[in-house]
Amino acid sequence: MITLDQLCAVLDGLNIPWANEGFSDDDKPAPPYMSLEAGFGETAYADNDAWARWMPYEILLYTAHRSYDLESKIADALDAAGCAFEKAITHLDGERLIEASFTVNVTE
Repeated sequence: MITLDQLCAVLDGLNIPWANEGFSDDDKPAPPYMSLEAGFGETAYADNDAWARWMPYEILLYTAHRSYDLESKIADALDAAGCAFEKAITHLDGERLIEASFTVNVTE
């Protein structure tokens, strides 16, 4: 697992606009852009003590059309950082966007 600071550095290196917890309607850029969304924290215990704490985050890539190049760029950057991920694709028909979600676990 990587830290939140390391994950943010990975996102900064992609040169795709991104925001923590999304953009407001007033400052949302044209696609492609990303949003970093926090999940619910988890803890593993050993010998009645917290052994590890982590938080799942979703890196959400929004594009007007599916972009295999950008998806690969994100996957390659996460791989290079040693960050395992799960990926899902959703068509947001009402917004006419494609959402590529990369779920990663970040150490707390």
